[in-house]
Amino acid sequence: MDATPKVYCVGTADTKLDELRFLSDSVRSSLTTFSNSSSSKVEVVIVDVSAGQKETERLSDFKFVTRKELLLCYSESVGGNPIVLPDDRGEAVGVMSKALQHFINKTRADGGVAGAIGLGGTGGTSLLSSPFRSLPLGVPKLIVSTVASGRTEPYVKTSDLVLFPSIVDICGINSVSTVVLSNAGAAFAGMVIGRLEMLQQRCNEGKKGTVGITMYGVTTPCVNAVNQRLQKEGYETLIFHATGVGGKAMESLVREGYIQGVLDITTTEVADYVVGGVMACDSSRFDVIIEKKIPFVVSVGALDIVAFGPKDTIPSNFQQRKIHIHNAQILLMRTTVDENKKFACFIADKMNKSSSKICVCLPQKGVSALDASERPFYDPEATGALLNELQRLIQINNDRQVKMYPYHINDPEFAKALVDSFMEIWSKSPADSSLPQVSSCESNQGLHLHKDEN
Repeated sequence: MDATPKVYCVGTADTKLDELRFLSDSVRSSLTTFSNSSSSKVEVVIVDVSAGQKETERLSDFKFVTRKELLLCYSESVGGNPIVLPDDRGEAVGVMSKALQHFINKTRADGGVAGAIGLGGTGGTSLLSSPFRSLPLGVPKLIVSTVASGRTEPYVKTSDLVLFPSIVDICGINSVSTVVLSNAGAAFAGMVIGRLEMLQQRCNEGKKGTVGITMYGVTTPCVNAVNQRLQKEGYETLIFHATGVGGKAMESLVREGYIQGVLDITTTEVADYVVGGVMACDSSRFDVIIEKKIPFVVSVGALDIVAFGPKDTIPSNFQQRKIHIHNAQILLMRTTVDENKKFACFIADKMNKSSSKICVCLPQKGVSALDASERPFYDPEATGALLNELQRLIQINNDRQVKMYPYHINDPEFAKALVDSFMEIWSKSPADSSLPQVSSCESNQGLHLHKDEN
């Protein structure tokens, strides 16, 4: 098996071959320039994802994966007959996107994928983004796109995909596109070389494991204390802002094996999901953490809060509720007794499905900086309803515990209790399942810089 690292330059060769070759040349030139070792080899491969009827022949100056080869790989992977592109362009784009994803998955399994770069307009960006996102965190992935300065969440989601603004349409090589494509190629090449050299230089840095922690502004003192203690104990910590995307990003990293334990201190995204705020999770919140059976401590940070945009975006039925101005863009609404019972039901339903060790830690004197004596959201009845309902609904056993503490969530004593509970679970977790350690050593599938023997 050829272990030379490969980067894929992907685009529709039937309409953008000149631009694709220019970008590939830029990547290849920059890879040679940036490598610290003498002529370290990273192979550049052009991949055609054309959705039209024109078939591009092989290229003489680059290794080239034709559309026909891509579709053959797709048909073999799904065990069916040869796949023929539909006449409808939209449907054809969808087929090519799936074909590219199967190709990337296969080549990843074979080893040696060092990154992927592509270019496209709206259709091309849509075609490339999902397959590129399937590459693990840290593997460079970049698309030069006409929609890079627009609404990018549907393309990027929770990945580290980079969208690089094309400025002009991707239609010909001119004074502007030359600059943009050269810069994009250089930026991508720098990421590729930097990552490969980093993987050679360091593997496991002696950390016990990586722990994901959720935080909001109103739970910052608690999270800071937890973070400092965990780091002193030898853990790496990743902190996620609980804004809807933050929880999803954390759970994506759990799924990929980057995170081996979770302190889900700030579960406010559940409130937005249930009530209809702007920073909501979705119905799958907590699922992957439970499925992976990693050490898991949960709390109720900021469940007194539902977030909205400016005042005119708050639904009319909420206009008379208790509102706190967080900043010019975000207004916070205090949750009610009934809403808190619904949050408890959502959380308890998930926790009761767990078959591994978890601990739910509850702060009796308030769940956020706003939910404290003489603060705007202080409401012992509403907070009490949340805590009592969780105690009532969660089915306790040897592995599933609920602990009530006579503290506010931001009290140092509560932070200590959280870490103590986490470390107790960690100590009882199977040694072989607690440390996948993808983050620094990464199962990099044989990726190494190879020096040219000439």
